[in-house]
Amino acid sequence: MRFAVECMMKKKEKKKLKKKDKIRAPSAVEDQAGIRDLKQRIKRLEAELKHCKNTIEALRHQVKDGKTEKNKKRKPRNSAVKSLRAQQSTTVAVAQRNAWKRHRYLRDRYDFHLDNRHDKPSARDLADKDLRQEYGEDAGFSKQELEHILS
Repeated sequence: MRFAVECMMKKKEKKKLKKKDKIRAPSAVEDQAGIRDLKQRIKRLEAELKHCKNTIEALRHQVKDGKTEKNKKRKPRNSAVKSLRAQQSTTVAVAQRNAWKRHRYLRDRYDFHLDNRHDKPSARDLADKDLRQEYGEDAGFSKQELEHILS
């Protein structure tokens, strides 16, 4: 009896080992359509990989050719850009900052003249006169602009 039990256990163990050794296909691949889809996907990915390799090689050649051309001759830079930058005495940020300083100064002088009991039109004119003295004649405003700014 003991011998029969050992034989039975051995058979059960053998079955378990066989089941473990078998490679089961996932449920998505069990049918032929799934296998065909996977094969097509593999082909697409291989084609994409080949395209990427070709692109990398082309870029390597461009870099190699670019280095030799750079050493042979340098391209002149765009002279129009250089001349435009030379014409600009200040950048936009600097110009805006200066305009804001002038506007603040004009507003302060206008408030100062109003506090000294001048009427609004004369306070505007006096503030503009102070602005022109402080920042130059180009910094002044017309009467309409003053009226609009200092209303």
